[in-house]
Amino acid sequence: MHSARRHFLTYAAGAALFVLLSGIVGGVIFIWESADTWIPFAFVTSLAGALLLLGAAAQVVVTLFRNIERLRGHAVSAAGAEEAVPLPLPADDENLEIARLRAGVADLATRLVTIGAAPDERLQAVLATSRDAVIVVTESGQVSLVNYAGKHLLGADKVKVGTSVFAALQRGALDRAIDASAAQKRPVEAVLLTADGDEVAGAVTGFAEHGGAVIWIASDAAEHRAELDHDLQLHDRPPETGAATGATPLDSLPMLVFDCETTGLDVTADRIVSIGAVRLHGPRLYRSIIFDRLVNPGQLIPSASIAIHGITDEMVGDAESFPPVYAAFEELRQGAALMGYNVLFDLAMLERECKAAGLPWSRPQHLDLLRLAVALEPDCKDMNLEALAERCGVEIRGRHTALGDSLVTAEVYQILLPRLLDEGIETLEAAIQFSLRAKEVVRRQQAMGW
Repeated sequence: MHSARRHFLTYAAGAALFVLLSGIVGGVIFIWESADTWIPFAFVTSLAGALLLLGAAAQVVVTLFRNIERLRGHAVSAAGAEEAVPLPLPADDENLEIARLRAGVADLATRLVTIGAAPDERLQAVLATSRDAVIVVTESGQVSLVNYAGKHLLGADKVKVGTSVFAALQRGALDRAIDASAAQKRPVEAVLLTADGDEVAGAVTGFAEHGGAVIWIASDAAEHRAELDHDLQLHDRPPETGAATGATPLDSLPMLVFDCETTGLDVTADRIVSIGAVRLHGPRLYRSIIFDRLVNPGQLIPSASIAIHGITDEMVGDAESFPPVYAAFEELRQGAALMGYNVLFDLAMLERECKAAGLPWSRPQHLDLLRLAVALEPDCKDMNLEALAERCGVEIRGRHTALGDSLVTAEVYQILLPRLLDEGIETLEAAIQFSLRAKEVVRRQQAMGW
């Protein structure tokens, strides 16, 4: 039996039992005493029974509206998502009607995404049939698309989507071919060199306004499979904007979502060993614009910290110190606001490192995902990043790595952003003020000196 109905029946049974016992006692009073005594007693007991029944009804109504609001938040997030948003985990007190409605909303969202993706799937099927190798790369050389022939010819690990094509093809010959195609505004034939020095004949075409190039290489492989791996969003670039201010709308807010791994949690003594970040612009996540750097902390990393993030003294031995890494980090930020999960800790660590290195520091505009999540769902008890990601349907990859945590944080924020906008939270300053509703989180962070 579902929890809300069970609570109601429990209260109702209690009220009925109370009224029954009161009636028996009232009958005894009526027989042995007088009507003057029985009438007030009957009134009080009836009122008490009515209050118990009212409490039962109130419990059901509160539970029902809480679950409806939770479902509405999911529906808003699903409406603003480019991919299907998985069902949220059912609440402990969710009744059957809400469960059915929840399943219906999720099914509708999945159907809409599937309908929208149909044309892309057909184009993918056409490209997958090519027996020649097809590799698409971004301006920086990231592989954004590769078919089976390309993986077979150049090595699946070397041309994996998101990796650098220069692990498979030598830079010089490929760059010259791309430049020639751009200058002539047409495909050019080229002899490319593999990383092992082997020559391969192909053609290179500039990818027009999308940036990068399409590489075709003849393949005489006997085996062929209709396979295609791609992430063409790697070609996307955020629009040019000014520095983020409190008045910047959330749906066009440039943000750098970041995370730091450290030697410990003492912001007065510990050091940063890794910084990871990924770029957001409003709801758009730009996975090609990432930052992933180790930092030499100038001190040994405690074994307890290594057990969490896996970064050892040997791994940071040849890494740069904080100042040049921070300079590259700031160059990538370029006026964007910062965001992170429990971001006040990471900001305190950046401040500690800047002061130790004699670098200027002023705390940039920022949002804390933890505060926002608690403000949106004040009744939810488990708000660690894993639980939050699971409820939002975000897959955990690379947990307790700076870049991995940054990506998870960005993806969760993408799910929560439509709910913030639905609440009327439309600017950075409004989001900051809204996040202050997470009073217990704010108190704990302040107590930690963040």
